[in-house]
Amino acid sequence: MIRRPTVPVVPLALTAGLLLARVLAVPALGNPLGTPIGPSIRLEAPPLYMALAPLFTTWDAVSMLPMSRLRGFLLGCLLLYAVWRAVRGRLRGTSWRRESATAMLALSVLVAFIIGGLLWHRPMLALRGVPSGNAVVDFHSHTSVSHDVRGTLMRGFDAAANRRWHRRAGFDAVFLTDHNTVVGQPRTPPVAPPWLCPGIEISAWRAHIVLLGDRAAVDHSRYNGSLDELLALLQTSDAAYGALSVASLPEYERNHRDRLEALAAAGLDGIEIVNASPRANEITAARRDSIIALARRNGLFVIGVSDSHGWGATNMVWNLVPVPAAPATVDPCRAILTRLRTGGVDAVTIVERHRLRAESGWPGWLTPIGALWEAWRSMSPALASSWLLWIWGAWAARRASIRASLTRPTR
Repeated sequence: MIRRPTVPVVPLALTAGLLLARVLAVPALGNPLGTPIGPSIRLEAPPLYMALAPLFTTWDAVSMLPMSRLRGFLLGCLLLYAVWRAVRGRLRGTSWRRESATAMLALSVLVAFIIGGLLWHRPMLALRGVPSGNAVVDFHSHTSVSHDVRGTLMRGFDAAANRRWHRRAGFDAVFLTDHNTVVGQPRTPPVAPPWLCPGIEISAWRAHIVLLGDRAAVDHSRYNGSLDELLALLQTSDAAYGALSVASLPEYERNHRDRLEALAAAGLDGIEIVNASPRANEITAARRDSIIALARRNGLFVIGVSDSHGWGATNMVWNLVPVPAAPATVDPCRAILTRLRTGGVDAVTIVERHRLRAESGWPGWLTPIGALWEAWRSMSPALASSWLLWIWGAWAARRASIRASLTRPTR
């Protein structure tokens, strides 16, 4: 019996989609304030990331989704799989037993993908090409002493592990801002980048306020009973703790959307406009622009933060802080804080990755396709080439396996 050659529908469809995405490519990095970030700044992929580009870029694309999109991703995976198997089963007449076994295997693969993405501190895309005279800073991160890390599978994410995570992402400095405690701060801070800078995240009244530069314990119960207590924290953060106060996402957006002017008047110093945690990542570009305008009116600085709690290995935002060259005796953390005190809304240059956003036109159930599409549009040519090699390599390996099974002698 002569078998007709099978048309490689899936590889052709993936290749066509990838090539179209490259035609419609967008910059991988941008500044939410709209100012240029510099032509030399780029993302650098380590060798393993490059070799396993389909897996690593998909992990990154999913990790950068807001919470609503994460729900859409899971729903979309289930719906798209069901449609695909229904069409395939109808064309090939497969039994329900085989379909059930295949469904269980697919579910296991999805679960393994999610668990691997959460637990493996894998190689990361790192920011490179930053002009000299700038420090790459993360202003909000956690260690295992935070209540929402302690007792979880990330309980080993101490200050040293936090520092390693940020080094892989290309940071020069990171503020450790654990919830209501400073016991996670190292007794002897490192003398080389990434520097570990002091801070704390206070659970105040219906708000989380990050105090940058704080080294001492803070009794957060003094500030979480009423609006007046929240305002008192903002009014006294510098005098009482020598710290700059920052309103953190998503709490200020949920609970103080109409009070931001009042918080600024009370003494708020800065505000997050990008936060990589899924719930905080829901903020739309239009809303972010209105907050930037508010910050300009009130002389606030704006920042982007990882809010890393140790889960996963994807970073989507960096801050470039101009720090003048100084002798080794100068505290780099203090130099960064000085820039924040005097620079206003232009104190830092925020660099964020392109990704599928909450307000994107993709329907929720098509989030798996939308996330992949935006990843393809913004990835480097080298990563796109790795994708093509995997697409056609997998197809060739499968064809070879089928041919081998057909030519194997029967007993």
